[in-house]
Amino acid sequence: MPASVPHGPRAEQASSAVASPSVLRADRVHDGERLGGPGWIALAEGRVVAVGTGDPPRTRGPVHDLGDGLLAPGCVDVHCHGGGGHAFESGAAAARAAAAAHARAGTTTVVASLVTDHVDALAAQLTALTPLCAEGVLAGVHLEGPWLSPLHCGAHRSASLRAPAPEDVARIVEVGAGHLAMVTLAPELPGALDAVGRLAGAGVVVAIGHTDASYETTRAAIDAGARMATHLHNACRPAHHREPGPAVALLEDPRVGIETIVDGVHLHAATVRRVAREAGERWILVSDAMAAAGCGDGEFPLD
Repeated sequence: MPASVPHGPRAEQASSAVASPSVLRADRVHDGERLGGPGWIALAEGRVVAVGTGDPPRTRGPVHDLGDGLLAPGCVDVHCHGGGGHAFESGAAAARAAAAAHARAGTTTVVASLVTDHVDALAAQLTALTPLCAEGVLAGVHLEGPWLSPLHCGAHRSASLRAPAPEDVARIVEVGAGHLAMVTLAPELPGALDAVGRLAGAGVVVAIGHTDASYETTRAAIDAGARMATHLHNACRPAHHREPGPAVALLEDPRVGIETIVDGVHLHAATVRRVAREAGERWILVSDAMAAAGCGDGEFPLD
């Protein structure tokens, strides 16, 4: 990206074709790779047109000084169930409100995660959310279940868990209408490896999670097309020195993105440090937020 916007006669000529940019300035700026500052960005017609350090150049557009605030790209959350008192599974209006709640906190791109339910219910929820994906409110939909292990279901409804039948997989892909971004499943379930191939072939990212799979089965799922680990180490078979389990298989394969929830509760700090070292640029921090996110203290039901 350029270090400054042009100014002088050429800038005046350009401004006749493009509206004068507005400028955001802050003491701290993160450009997506590095944290520095002070610095600024220039915006025109909804796009970033320049980024620079120090004081911003002269411009006929407005300059907004954020002081000691942090100026950074919006966060992207690929695993989020809701926020602001609203769950994505509760329909389009609730999903819109949840996305807005996260946008106010700096997450400008969100994938809506749906929890385990019966296939009919999930199909209806997908149908309600796909227009929001087309509109750009959501970046896609993530199905976390119902194809999960009953041994590691976590907060998911165990009564709704099932193995992935081919007709159910086909229906979910069809209803997703190109907006089904990711599906989390347990690869040891009957028919799961076939489902991995079907989903991956349809352009859906397959994530391994809530699983009791062996190391070997996890490797087979990756070879079949799985490319993501859902909140690594949480709700999965733990590693053993004679049976490494899914986490080791997922971490050691460079094709796999590694989700973790780094909130000081879900993982020990030493585990986080090890994942960061081993995953490198494949490491993805997610919120796994529920509807209560951003609501303050109180009691909130999961169902």
